[in-house]
Amino acid sequence: MNMMLKNKECQVRFEEYADNNNVAIMVVKPKKGRMREEELVTTATVNTDTAIKPDFVAIKGWSENTGIEQALIDADVICPERLGAIRCGMAVAYVYELTPTAKEAKKNQQ
Repeated sequence: MNMMLKNKECQVRFEEYADNNNVAIMVVKPKKGRMREEELVTTATVNTDTAIKPDFVAIKGWSENTGIEQALIDADVICPERLGAIRCGMAVAYVYELTPTAKEAKKNQQ
């Protein structure tokens, strides 16, 4: 899946956190001059102590990720409705459901 983030064309990659299999969203872009290599732009999600259903994500919307929620909504990665909140230290991660398009992309990526 493609998306724009801070005026950069990026791609969305779906991974899983090792300890609880929560979905991780990695935003990457091609490395300059290297067609087959990617570099990480940001990790859009945060892992929590709480296990989350497979088609839901906890979005890290603070600090360097300010604005990531709207960018993911605009790219049709997450649904616009916040479905919950999980405390992460001094911040809060909001839980969103993946869109049908993102669910299909995640399935095809595996």
